[in-house]
Amino acid sequence: MRVGIIIPTLTDGDAVGHDSLGMAAHLRARGADVSFFVTRCTVEEEFHDIDDIALHMTSPDDVLIYHHSIGFERGVRAIERLPAQRKAVKYHNVTPPQFFKGINSEVMKACSEGIAEVGRLAATDAHLWADSVYNGEHIRSFAPGRAYDDIPPYHHADELLAIAPDSRAVSGLDDWNTNVLFVGRVVPNKNVPLALDAFEEFRRRRDGRARLIIVGDMPVPKHAAEVRKRILGAGLGEHVLVTGKVTTAQLKALYLTADLLLVTSLHEGFCVPLIEAMGLRLPVVAVPTTAIPYTGGEAVAYAQSSAESIAAAMESVLVDPAGAEAQRQRGWDRYRSHFRNEVIDRRFGELVDRLLAS
Repeated sequence: MRVGIIIPTLTDGDAVGHDSLGMAAHLRARGADVSFFVTRCTVEEEFHDIDDIALHMTSPDDVLIYHHSIGFERGVRAIERLPAQRKAVKYHNVTPPQFFKGINSEVMKACSEGIAEVGRLAATDAHLWADSVYNGEHIRSFAPGRAYDDIPPYHHADELLAIAPDSRAVSGLDDWNTNVLFVGRVVPNKNVPLALDAFEEFRRRRDGRARLIIVGDMPVPKHAAEVRKRILGAGLGEHVLVTGKVTTAQLKALYLTADLLLVTSLHEGFCVPLIEAMGLRLPVVAVPTTAIPYTGGEAVAYAQSSAESIAAAMESVLVDPAGAEAQRQRGWDRYRSHFRNEVIDRRFGELVDRLLAS
């Protein structure tokens, strides 16, 4: 069996990359010949340029799997036109373009194109797989009644649980002060300003010595500069640490040092930090937007999208050890039953069997 996995950029540092690599590992274990078709690759993988896909995928018995998360005309066109009868689209959601208005016109254009392409993908006969029910229902907003299957993405949380923490990452942070962790790229849809407002309110009403640790890449320089300006303007320079991108071992050390994870995103297609926190038994306070309640379930303490409501929820978690422990247990149970890669692997196997039988 020959399988082509199409993804704009293949990297081991993001959710879409982890998912595509997990799929490849599963398929190769089944004896498949798997190749990636990309425009750029940063990992040690066999790959071909997306423009050469028609030269390699020539048989109607070939299988094509396309990961859609941003505008990618060549990938969409491959699903529409190539002769493979067995095709699947994994939909990771596309960030609404308005988040990048006035910040990055190229990303805004790519997001606009990506959303428009969802309707085209829904019009094909490809099997549709969605990271979450939220993503699946977004597909149906273009094609009401369109069938889809939801399957969480493969991820590195199992590796995060197993790896030894790099204690150097938390030097000076493990000092008995409250550590609030925010994990995610510093981009507009992650809504870092609300996290800062909520943290400032929490310090005012409960713990002036608390610390906010923001962990993640900063791919939009203009927005990152605005976040830094907001931190300094609020006088939070001594209480907010922005780490940038970290290694898996460093990330684990930061999770283990934290007292809770804070999620204030305006838009998520899945939200991997939620399951990382569940697996590492860290309480979570989150605003229940988009896919967050689908992923978090009953394992998360939810708050309204205001600094006051979020600060109150943070306070409730931190002052109630028994309640926090119950939340940790709910998170661990949900991680084990829904999100271990072993569980996802079984689900993916079922979907592949269905795809091959089609």
